[in-house]
Amino acid sequence: MPLPPPRARFNPNINPAFNPQINPKVNASLNPVFNSSLDPIRNGRISPKFDRSLNPILTPSLNPTSNALLDPKQTAKFSGLCRWSPDSERTGYVVNTPNKAVLLLFDQNLEWTAFAVDNQRQGYNIFDIAEEWKGYLLKNAVGGLNEFNREGDWVAFIM
Repeated sequence: MPLPPPRARFNPNINPAFNPQINPKVNASLNPVFNSSLDPIRNGRISPKFDRSLNPILTPSLNPTSNALLDPKQTAKFSGLCRWSPDSERTGYVVNTPNKAVLLLFDQNLEWTAFAVDNQRQGYNIFDIAEEWKGYLLKNAVGGLNEFNREGDWVAFIM
């Protein structure tokens, strides 16, 4: 299992507080509040509620309860990516699906908690398994993804 970069909280390539290019509170083009093309409520093309092929709740091939190959409790195959808190504590895991536009997010106990859908702008929107939009993922400067809540607060990163 890979480890996060040391002192990630202070790394300007990861922490958006030190890098306005990856900070949706400073860069409006990254923020779904200001950029409607990133908002799944205002853009049905990126919404799993409108496009069933993006919805693992409704698409068995993307659902880890229907497809054992996507359940990290049942298979050793997963993307190799982990979710980390800003303090570099592992909080979960990421599983790729057969649809490259959909990622599955699991907690530390390998329970499926959310899924992410490609926003068609080099990021993803995060939905809980009740299909409610909870936040988004944006690329950071080290090839990973930063996780933000809907208010634009940095809550985690994926590497």
